[in-house]
Amino acid sequence: MFAATTAARRQALATQRASKRLNVRYASNSSKSTQASPSNISKYVKLASAASTLAAVAYTAGSIYPPTLATYISPRVAPPPPDPNAPESIAYVEALEDTLQNLPALQALRNRPDADEWYETRPFVALSEERRANSLTAGALRGPGKLALPPIVRARKDESESYIFMHVGTGLCGHEGIVHGGLLATILDESLGRISILNLPDKVGVTANLNLNYKAPTRANQFLVVKTHLDGTLLVEATALFIQPRYAKLLNTNQIREVLGGPPVSVPLTEGSGAPFPAPVAVSEKSTA
Repeated sequence: MFAATTAARRQALATQRASKRLNVRYASNSSKSTQASPSNISKYVKLASAASTLAAVAYTAGSIYPPTLATYISPRVAPPPPDPNAPESIAYVEALEDTLQNLPALQALRNRPDADEWYETRPFVALSEERRANSLTAGALRGPGKLALPPIVRARKDESESYIFMHVGTGLCGHEGIVHGGLLATILDESLGRISILNLPDKVGVTANLNLNYKAPTRANQFLVVKTHLDGTLLVEATALFIQPRYAKLLNTNQIREVLGGPPVSVPLTEGSGAPFPAPVAVSEKSTA
């Protein structure tokens, strides 16, 4: 009886000691985990703050200095061409003229050693208002935001070479911010036509063929320099190719369809519905004019 009681007491003491050790270990582990938690939260807060700051800086820098591809995909809409008679428009054209006259490329041509073999002229300046009214480049496209200035032509006196300086505004675009390819073709047509006509016997000529290769997008609101050179009887030879850019899938094709007057994607255009349906016409691979 005594021995059994003593053994029971010993077992109870051993159980209490083991329970105390377990409680101490649990308290220790709980204390460690409680101390680590604020540290982890602070670290996550710092990382989130750094990421937010970096994103804000990147967004601000991208808004001020957008990458080229971003301006093609999501261009900024420019304001429409202003009233040419408004005081601010007149001041703008005067400032643009001053910049044109002081372009480094133009100044370099004026200061060449053979400068006496060249002359300078301004096309369309002597054109009467009556004739200018129905001229595309001298009338309809003339004004601030479009072709704000008459070009400056720096040409050799023998009419074998010329440089044409001009400014293209934001009102001459196809894609927002990019000068329309047709306008560039018009500029090249008139530039090449000038040197060609001046070299024809009767000083009269028309365009028989004009093909172009577009090498890169031409941004609006900048000065352009067109160089023409007479090379015997062969003046212009090139090919034109329309391609789909890599970022085409990112653009809003519905807006392009609206501009072109194309049919909706979901509604096929059939004879008798919508716009008049033209009769089939055979198209050859090569056309002449």
